Amino acid sequence: MKRKIVVSLMILMFPMLVGCQKETMTLKIDSVTVEYGSSISVKAEDYLKNEKDFLDKIEVAVNAENEKDKEYPPKGEYELLLKHDDNIEKVKVIVKDTIAPKLEVKDKYTIEYNSKLDQKELKATDLSKTTVTLDDSKVNYKKAGTYKATVIAKDESNNETKKEIEIVVKEEKKKEQATTEKKNNSSNPQNSNKKPNSSNTQKPSSGGNTPPNTTQLSAKASREAFDLI
Repeated sequence: MKRKIVVSLMILMFPMLVGCQKETMTLKIDSVTVEYGSSISVKAEDYLKNEKDFLDKIEVAVNAENEKDKEYPPKGEYELLLKHDDNIEKVKVIVKDTIAPKLEVKDKYTIEYNSKLDQKELKATDLSKTTVTLDDSKVNYKKAGTYKATVIAKDESNNETKKEIEIVVKEEKKKEQATTEKKNNSSNPQNSNKKPNSSNTQKPSSGGNTPPNTTQLSAKASREAFDLI
């Protein structure tokens, strides 16, 4: 009889004993990577497997401060703390930049003969500090033609973007002018067949038929009249 009473009491007390046990935090992950430019989540459900009622009681804190005038922290490693009563769980947070810069360039650039492409025209956007360079090793700036070149944008996390562009080198201006003049002359053949104007100066005839001088004849007639007197 006593044995039955003891067993009955244990059965009745078991649910009470179970109910008195405290629920503990159960981590989903112990580390997380966050893309640079994003904020770090402080939602307990992102890190714990527990039920919602329990999650509402969790305090979350992270030792990361946002960059100046930004809504996200700088690149680096941080520690996120999950607290329930006297229990604490830790999650490692890594803020990392994995996105390459976005180039803002045209497909084709036209430049003057023997001049360089102004690299200020080559731009890129990125959250990190970015350097833009031009690989124009195959471009001959002293010879007219169309060439291939490569624009490269790299940020401080070594994320890189490349784009192939065309550089058109124009003809040298002197050659263009000479070609134009030559074309103009060939289109007006009369200009090249013009003869110099003949002189208006009269040449004496070579046959001895020079007309007599009127003044000399008058003087001779006067002498003959004087001899008759």
